[in-house]
Amino acid sequence: MSESEAKTATVSSAPEAVPPYVPYRSFRNFIDSLKQGIPSRIDRSVMPSMSGALQGQLTAALRYLKLITATGHPTSVLPQLVNSEGHERAKVLRGLLFVAYPFLVQTDRFDLMGATPRMMEEQFAQAGASGGTIDKCINFFLAAAKDAELTLSPHLKTGRGNRTSRPRQRSRSTDLPVNGESHGSVNGNESGDLTWSQMLLSKFPSFDPSWPDDVKVKWFDGFHRLMRQGPEGK
Repeated sequence: MSESEAKTATVSSAPEAVPPYVPYRSFRNFIDSLKQGIPSRIDRSVMPSMSGALQGQLTAALRYLKLITATGHPTSVLPQLVNSEGHERAKVLRGLLFVAYPFLVQTDRFDLMGATPRMMEEQFAQAGASGGTIDKCINFFLAAAKDAELTLSPHLKTGRGNRTSRPRQRSRSTDLPVNGESHGSVNGNESGDLTWSQMLLSKFPSFDPSWPDDVKVKWFDGFHRLMRQGPEGK
């Protein structure tokens, strides 16, 4: 898809879905995997190594970028992206971004070269993203824009942290008692010193059910390893 063709596409209406927030590396690896052959329909069965959540995010991204139809059938643009390399792929990707992100790429609507992180957040919020998804959307776009050889504001950086869903330290003053004991104040000057387990737990991030599955698994693994370090776990 050339940039001139992209400009003629219908982009005036609001996006039908949230912009892509799948990890860009997962998206790019999947596109490269299709070099061996593009199936007549893109569905979860061609993403066997991914988790269910990641499959859903990738499928939504492919639809948003108009690489597949609502029923999963490849559009004419998908083979162009899959079979291109280097500057040719950058050209195809620029066309995709122009159609999918008119609120960012079209210079008469937004100054991408002078944008600040807050301005990007506002644009994606208006596009339907919310909470921690905003940072993920921005990360995907910035990585794709880099591959598309777009000139970005020097204030924008890839790999932004997810500030709204980042694990937070548990407040020591509100930790629940362990083994039925009351741990008192942080300095242990009200009702005795903290037990070893309480000290460990006070330094461990609180579990967040909204985390991705792989982060939850890492949290549980880290929790068990941490508890085994104490006297009770030896």
